[in-house]
Amino acid sequence: MDVSSLALYGLPIPTFIMVAVGLAKTLGMPSDYAPHLSAGLGIAGGIAVAITTGQPILWGIMAGVFLGAMACGIYKQAKGVETTV
Repeated sequence: MDVSSLALYGLPIPTFIMVAVGLAKTLGMPSDYAPHLSAGLGIAGGIAVAITTGQPILWGIMAGVFLGAMACGIYKQAKGVETTV
C-alpha cells in the first residue's frame, strides 16, 4: 500500500480524521466513542480512496482500518506530549 495515495484532493485522510474527531469531541461527543468514530471515518475515507483510484473496495476497507488506527494513534501520542516554553 502506497501511503502517499491515501489522500483525497491533496488532503491526507488521517489529518481529516483527527480534525473531525476533535470537532466531534468539542461538540460534546464522549471521548469513549472517539476510536469508533476514527475507525468509521477511516473506513469511509479508505473506500473513497479505493473508488477514486480504481482499487477494490476490500482494499479500501483494509486501508481505512489502517487510516483510522493511524489517526487515533497520532492523536493519542500528540495528546501525551507536554510542551514547555
